[in-house]
Amino acid sequence: MGNLFGSTKYKETPADKALREDIERKQAEEEAIKAEAEAAEKKKKKRIAKGMLGSRTLFSKSGRQGFFRDGEQI
Repeated sequence: MGNLFGSTKYKETPADKALREDIERKQAEEEAIKAEAEAAEKKKKKRIAKGMLGSRTLFSKSGRQGFFRDGEQI
């Protein structure tokens, strides 16, 4: 038997639609930020593995009283 009172399908209101779109936009932004962070971390790990980053790299500068890198004492 059918429903006596008509259709019970969900009808999205303009407020619901705006809220859903806002949530989807924020999720997309968060995923983009997460992807950028993962790419930066992957690039950093690759540079460390090559010996281009870190305290013992060939591109650091040594000084008399310790080890220096771009003007900072380590």
